[in-house]
Amino acid sequence: MRRAREPIFNIPAVVLAIAMVLSAIQIGRGFLSDDTDFRWLIDLAFIPVRELSWIAPSLLSGIVERGPQGVDQNSIEQYQLARYLLAESGPRPWTFLTYALLHEGWLHLGLNVVVLSALGTPVARRFGAARFLALFACGAIAGALMHLVVHPTGVAPLIGASAAVSACMGAAARFVFDPLARSGLQAPRLHHALRNRTVIAFTLGWFIANAMSGLGANPSVLANASIAWEAHIGGFLLGFLAFVLFDRPPVPFATGEEEALKSEADEEG
Repeated sequence: MRRAREPIFNIPAVVLAIAMVLSAIQIGRGFLSDDTDFRWLIDLAFIPVRELSWIAPSLLSGIVERGPQGVDQNSIEQYQLARYLLAESGPRPWTFLTYALLHEGWLHLGLNVVVLSALGTPVARRFGAARFLALFACGAIAGALMHLVVHPTGVAPLIGASAAVSACMGAAARFVFDPLARSGLQAPRLHHALRNRTVIAFTLGWFIANAMSGLGANPSVLANASIAWEAHIGGFLLGFLAFVLFDRPPVPFATGEEEALKSEADEEG
């Protein structure tokens, strides 16, 4: 008998496609001049104060009028960027999503791709390509909104797919630790997840890690601007709380298979 060939990448095509698109964009930025890359960054990155300028234009003009709030490099960069935005830019509603396509560097991109491959894979297999893409996009938007709420006058550009990847983590937490939900025998109920000790430990550990990274981060305006724990939390909460909006209906099982899965769940519990 001929042995079936094993795939080189044992991850869903949609996850691999996202990783390839993000990598291609990062490679392409390497061929751009500094000025062109800066303009691309400003046009695609999410900048909270710019998106609020259409309803509160005084926020951005007020930052310019006050001048630099210090003599450090970060304060000067914020002031210069605010002047640039006031003169050259208007609201960019598409940046609620497009910021997730840009990354600070290869390390930042690599970390996101690794986590996406690990935790996005079971989610993509469960949801299917279309639903997974919807989750990825909504996670990015939720991250931008959370960042906007916490930093309404923020000037630093937000970039990176971390919020979208966090949405995949939140969605995975709803079913990968529950054998019945993982098998599709029952829908992953929110109250079941909130009573699962493994889910609680995983979620608390994730929140603590993000809080620690947020306390230790001191990003400048145009370097390391993608370290935004608020956006990560927004994406995670979207994936965890809105899981049912993206999940497929439970698959019916034969009686014997159902009993076997329930026995397995009891053993793991």
